[in-house]
Amino acid sequence: MKILYNLILLLCLCGSLTSCIDEDAGPPDSVEGFAPIYLAKTDSDTVTFIQPQPTVQPGKIVIKGTLLFQVEQYQGIHIVDLSDPENAKKIGFYKIFACSELTIHNHFIYTNSGRDFIVIDIKQLDVPRVTDYRDNYFTAFSFPAPPVNSYFECPDPTKGIIIGWEAKTLNNPQCKY
Repeated sequence: MKILYNLILLLCLCGSLTSCIDEDAGPPDSVEGFAPIYLAKTDSDTVTFIQPQPTVQPGKIVIKGTLLFQVEQYQGIHIVDLSDPENAKKIGFYKIFACSELTIHNHFIYTNSGRDFIVIDIKQLDVPRVTDYRDNYFTAFSFPAPPVNSYFECPDPTKGIIIGWEAKTLNNPQCKY
């Protein structure tokens, strides 16, 4: 029993002698970390109908009649004609700043434009009309978090919204997660 007690005491003593990073020393001059990828804010209260776009970052899908609407993350909404399911065809794209969600009721699309809320009348598919716009409606809308246990560039809201993070060498970073 005495040997076990001495062994535990020795382990505790060794553990107390290990060093820790001195957080008071401040951030390192140069370190690998993460920088935000921004989407610069444009007219968040406008919706533009344009030609079909490639699907790169697909999101939520909603079907209304013979039409399929699919979010293209942070870019807008694809419009796909499903009247001939064997030959589905993209027929247009609603360009919407920072769009990431959608739902449809009757002939209205309810979506976001970053933190803003938009209601779009799509009775005339190629002439979308914003019928309601609420600035900064989704106050809880947040950017994707940087990777855990890393230094990162502090977000700058004047540059737009953060849609991701990229690894890079940071000089004197002020933020750590």
